[in-house]
Amino acid sequence: AGLDRGGASAVELVGEPGIGKTRLVAELAARADARGHLVLSGTASELERDLPYWVFVDALDDYLQGLEPDRLAALDGGIRTDLADVFPSLPRFPTERGAAFQHERYRSHRAVRELLERLTATKPLVLVLDDLHWADPASVDLLGALLRRPPDAAVLIAVALRPRQVPERLVAALERAHRSGMLVGLELGALTRAEAREFLGEVIDDAASGGLYDESGGNPFYLEQLARALDWAPKDAPASPGPPLAGLDVPPAVAAALAEELALLSDEARLVLEGAAVAGDPFEPELAAVAASTPEAVALEALDELLRLDVVRETDVPRRFRFRHPLVRRAVYESARGGWRLGAHERCA
Repeated sequence: AGLDRGGASAVELVGEPGIGKTRLVAELAARADARGHLVLSGTASELERDLPYWVFVDALDDYLQGLEPDRLAALDGGIRTDLADVFPSLPRFPTERGAAFQHERYRSHRAVRELLERLTATKPLVLVLDDLHWADPASVDLLGALLRRPPDAAVLIAVALRPRQVPERLVAALERAHRSGMLVGLELGALTRAEAREFLGEVIDDAASGGLYDESGGNPFYLEQLARALDWAPKDAPASPGPPLAGLDVPPAVAAALAEELALLSDEARLVLEGAAVAGDPFEPELAAVAASTPEAVALEALDELLRLDVVRETDVPRRFRFRHPLVRRAVYESARGGWRLGAHERCA
């Protein structure tokens, strides 16, 4: 609504994986589109962290390629050449700086700022940048520049990220924007039991709903996928004497999402994480090291990595840690090799 009054602003959505950041920015984009705003979206990826400006290229490049040439005609040749250094779809123009000119990053920042102002000539712009914790350094610097000196136009920049996986340079840029009032932060938390019950609907009974909530930790994505897995379970299967989720495999969508996240771990950290899954939840690092057959010093270094990536978290009890969610532990446990698990349990015993 503020875009209709003009001026630039920014919003930051933070939360753990599966908590609903992407879903919420998608809803924001849909409502902005319904208002007649121009909506452009890009997603950072750990696979493109070596590509400069990737998240901005993902958001803008296809749109720029389809623009009529006269939309950017008012920009001088130097600005358009600077933009061509960022966006592959734009042609280069001759400049007076000569062949010896060495491109400087601040020129790209100024050029993108002017580009965003040009794109808002007919309607406000909503620029959505998702998974920004994986953004390349050039994209982080560009975002910081846009937050320090925002476009003089109706532009809303919406970013979504995982707070515990954000590089320090991005943390500093976002904090400055918070202090200046340019950026509004929204932290997404887990659903309460009552919210989870409403989310699941009447097709799930109270006993199953409670089990699903405990297993998911209130994470909407995990909760949804577990409910689907429960719904797909054979109807004629004998009733289990244990909890409602006993024997239920980790849903494929959850396993795939966690596999992508765990692929970022070093070999040592993955081994210690599997040892922790055998040791229990919560677990003590010494027992996880024994299960993983790893020296305790190596295990503690791996634990730092796991904490930094928010796979495990501290508890109120000293020297005791827990998985981010019970489902994460199950997925790690089930992905470990069967023979290795037997040996790990023997070492724990």
